[in-house]
Amino acid sequence: MKELLKKLIEAKSTPDVGEADCANVLAEFFTSAGIKADVEIWDTNRANITARLKSTGQKPALIFLSHLDVVPASKRGWSSDAFEATEKDGKIFGRGSCDMKGGITAAAVAMTEIAKSDAELKGDLIFAATAGEETDSIGVKKLLESFDSALCGAIVTEPTDFDLITAHRGLLWLEIITKGKTAHGSMPHLGINAIESMRAFLNELENYNISADTNELLGKASMSVNKIKGGSATNVVPDSCRAQIDIRTLPQQNHSDIIEDIKNIFSRLEKQVPDFQAELKVIRDVSAMQTDSKCEFINSLKSILERDEIKAAPFTTDGPFLAELNIPVVIFGPGKGQLCHKPDEYIDIEDLQKGINLYKQIILHFLT
Repeated sequence: MKELLKKLIEAKSTPDVGEADCANVLAEFFTSAGIKADVEIWDTNRANITARLKSTGQKPALIFLSHLDVVPASKRGWSSDAFEATEKDGKIFGRGSCDMKGGITAAAVAMTEIAKSDAELKGDLIFAATAGEETDSIGVKKLLESFDSALCGAIVTEPTDFDLITAHRGLLWLEIITKGKTAHGSMPHLGINAIESMRAFLNELENYNISADTNELLGKASMSVNKIKGGSATNVVPDSCRAQIDIRTLPQQNHSDIIEDIKNIFSRLEKQVPDFQAELKVIRDVSAMQTDSKCEFINSLKSILERDEIKAAPFTTDGPFLAELNIPVVIFGPGKGQLCHKPDEYIDIEDLQKGINLYKQIILHFLT
């Protein structure tokens, strides 16, 4: 268990490196346990891995979904090299230990222990770890292109500190580009100032409300302008300005409608502001997710895990892509979410073992 997690941490899988090495570590682990694993590699270093325990087929399959990639780690704030796994005081430190190579380890070890047991599975057990969850979700999209298994449900092994998560808001990242014409700063009347156009747009955006009721679990939608860039020199009228907007949405909200609303703001400004020009690019688009809290899958998990409460996650996952298969999706795993993406990220070894035990209980309940 510990050795697998350490190898996964040291198989650096940041966006600049890719996931192939990490997938190969898992493939070797499964192969040594007698489980066939399939690694799909593209663009030289991008990778998904899947493994399956076959069954009698009397029940639908259960899938555990993880992501292989991790966010980068600067040297600042780390007590040791972020990509050299360190064991200390009952914890394993390293980038990805919590988010989410701890969850990967728990699911993979649980699978191998089930394979070695006398349990007769009536439904297939599927393990999938995919590329790019932190950036573009390309891996889960590839996984689902040819996925045709009937599923009873899905467990996304994100670090939830063993809270049962059934919902999170969607994510819509937009880039707005306003266009102008350069001129000397001493003669601004000869140019078109793209920053002034952006200011007109942002002023108008302040009056825009994303229409939706408050969700009991998720609260309200939100919108935040988090990045802006424009101009090349103090004495040059800028011909371009870019702003990036982070919009978090509720299940009942259609992202296409929001995009259309933004474009309607452009149309109004084109009539009101001389020489206004703008375009919109979608940077990332992930739907909101909310599994029916009263469905049989959730009620069974509550009973197995002895949980009365379900919660919502503040972060976004690859779960909504699986939810498109019309199956219940739950986010549940070892690790404390507040440690994600931070220096000295770690997971408690005790929680890692607890995750393995709970995943085995879930597997045996649904598949035997």
